[in-house]
Amino acid sequence: MRMLCVYGVAGAGKSTVSARIEGALTSRGLRVEIVKLALPLYQLQQHIYATAGRDVPLWTHDNDILRSLATHLRRINADFLVEDFLNRVDRSTADVVINDDLRDTLVDYPRLRETGFQFVHVACSDAVRTRRLQARGDVNVVPDSVQSWGFDRISPDWTIDNSTDDSDELDQQIRILLDKWLAQQPPS
Repeated sequence: MRMLCVYGVAGAGKSTVSARIEGALTSRGLRVEIVKLALPLYQLQQHIYATAGRDVPLWTHDNDILRSLATHLRRINADFLVEDFLNRVDRSTADVVINDDLRDTLVDYPRLRETGFQFVHVACSDAVRTRRLQARGDVNVVPDSVQSWGFDRISPDWTIDNSTDDSDELDQQIRILLDKWLAQQPPS
C-alpha cells in the first residue's frame, strides 16, 4: 500500500488537492481511500451539537470545538488519534491511502513518517486562503499559520502551490507529482 499525507493550513486546498489526486490515481486503475485522522473529533463534535439540540453534518468545521477536543484527547492519551487512524489505515484494502487533515507535528507526524507516509505540502497565499475560508462557511475560523501548527517541522516530499484557481495548473502539478511518486519503488 502506498500512503500520502496532504497537509497545509486551513483554506490552502488540502481536500481539493486530495480529491484531485484520488481522481488521477483512480483513472490510472488504482483503488484509493481518503482516511481522516480527525474522524473521532468530528464524531465527538457532532455528538456535542446533538446534545445541545442542533444537528450538524459530520464534517462541520467548528474549529474551536475541534481544537479543544483534540487538546483534551491528547492530554488524556497523546497517541489515541494517531493509533485510531493507523488502525483504520491497516484495515483499508486500497492501493493508496491519502490523509488530508494532519495537524499535530509532535506525535502524529513522526508516526505517519515512520509508517511510510510521504508528505505533500499544499502552499497557498494568505489572500487566497482567506477568501476560500470565507466562502467555505465554517462555523468559526481560527487564525493559523505554518508556524502556529508547527508545519515548519515537517520535511515535505513534494510541495504543490495552490494559490491559483486555475484547475488545469493544479492538475498539471498533481500529474508531475504522481509520475515521480509512482516511479519510486513501492513500500514492501
